[in-house]
Amino acid sequence: MAATTERVDSPLRSATSASGASTSAPRLALRAMSGWEEEHVQRHQADTNTARLCNEILARCLVPPGEDPGAARRTVAALLVGERDRELVELRRLSLGPAVSAQVVCPSCGETSDAEFSLDTLPLDLPSSPRRVSLEIPELGDVTLRLPTAGDQEELLDADLETEAEQFSWLLARCLERVGERSGAFDVDFARNLPVGVRHALDAALQVAIPALDLEMAVECSHCRAPIVAPFDVSSFFFSN
Repeated sequence: MAATTERVDSPLRSATSASGASTSAPRLALRAMSGWEEEHVQRHQADTNTARLCNEILARCLVPPGEDPGAARRTVAALLVGERDRELVELRRLSLGPAVSAQVVCPSCGETSDAEFSLDTLPLDLPSSPRRVSLEIPELGDVTLRLPTAGDQEELLDADLETEAEQFSWLLARCLERVGERSGAFDVDFARNLPVGVRHALDAALQVAIPALDLEMAVECSHCRAPIVAPFDVSSFFFSN
C-alpha cells in the first residue's frame, strides 16, 4: 500500500554532545539571505556537493548583498562542521522564519506523516572546542590531529570516494599534523599504511573531540501512534520552505 500523509506537530531535541561542555563557540554576524542568494541556491540546489552550497551561502551572508565573499569563504571553511551547521540553522531562521516542515516515515507501519516544528525551540549552544586533539599511540608515539572543518567536508565530497575507509584515509591525510618525531604534510598512502587498530583509535579520538549539533525530531505517527525519533539533517533541510 502506498504511504499516506497526515500532519503532526514535532518538537526538536538536541542530543548531548560528547564533551558535555556548556561554553558556547563564537557566532557569525550573519544577515538574512537576499535575492542574490536565492538565485544562487536555485542554480545549484541539484549539485551533489551540498557542503559547497551551504558554505557559499553562509559566506555570502557575511558581506553586503551582491558583494563577492572573498575572505568570508575562508572564515566559513575554517568552521568545524557542527559550528557551520549551527550557523545554517540561524541563517534559515533569519531568512525564512522559524517554521519548518518535514516528512517522516514510521518504522512500525511504513506510513508517512508531515511534521511541523519551530527552530525557535532549538538549543544551538555548542561547546567551544579546541582545534586539535593529541593522544599517545603505542605503535606511533604522540599523535596530533586537527579537527575536520567545513572546508574539509566540501573538498571530501569533491574527492568522490566510494567507501568510508577511503574517505577516512583521505581525512587522516588532511588532519594529521604530527606522528611521533615526524611533522608536516602526510599523504593518503601514509594513512592507508596505518594498522586498522591505530586508525580506529584515531577515529575514536576525533569523534570524542568533535562538537556535534546532533539534532533529532521526536514525533508520534499519525497513523499507528508509534513514537518516532528521526534525524534532522541540517544541510538537507536548510533550503526547505
